[in-house]
Amino acid sequence: MKLALFSDIHGNIHFFEEFLRDAEAEKADRLIFLGDSVSYYPFGCAVIRRLKETGTLCIEGNHDSMLRGEFPIPEKHEPVYRLRETMKEISADELSFVRGWPEIIRETLDGRTLTFVHGSPLDHLKGYSYADSELALYDAPDEDIVFVGHTHRPWIRRNAHTLMVNVGSVGLPRDEGGGSRPAWCLYDSLAGTAEIRRINADPSPLFALKGLVHDSVLDALDR
Repeated sequence: MKLALFSDIHGNIHFFEEFLRDAEAEKADRLIFLGDSVSYYPFGCAVIRRLKETGTLCIEGNHDSMLRGEFPIPEKHEPVYRLRETMKEISADELSFVRGWPEIIRETLDGRTLTFVHGSPLDHLKGYSYADSELALYDAPDEDIVFVGHTHRPWIRRNAHTLMVNVGSVGLPRDEGGGSRPAWCLYDSLAGTAEIRRINADPSPLFALKGLVHDSVLDALDR
């Protein structure tokens, strides 16, 4: 079975649609979203609708928690997040869908135990795991592969027992040279292999949003 694992769309419906086309071309059997559907770009509700339409398995991210009213929105960041605009637009059905997303899912597939979480196995919503961080060394005999997002920077690290995979970001890549190159992970459950894929996306529809999106968000497209 092929799994397409992706994270951190952040309201960027344009890059999300490019990802869906890429996942379809790779003949992915399942779509698994690791959280943060909203904030930054103004199409959060459209993203949520597409997640539901595509039958994607969704994990809660910290921005989804803010949308659900579980975390306060930091006032100093709201001019960048613009999350309250989405909160005004979201329908009851869309919000109910997001409220059903769990913080973490563990399942066994083709003899391997997989963990899906937004932040980290130790801090589900806010844990930051980079390739050179302590959390990259996470190793548990009962977890074969852990898939995370949250940092918007993709990487893979094999430890003694656990393969750690950060799938990066579809909507707001933050690694150097990746601003307009959405990242996601293609996992083959039979082979047990994980591959980071990049998409050369067209950023022009996003630059047309100047004034509706904070300049710092558009600047990330030129990383």
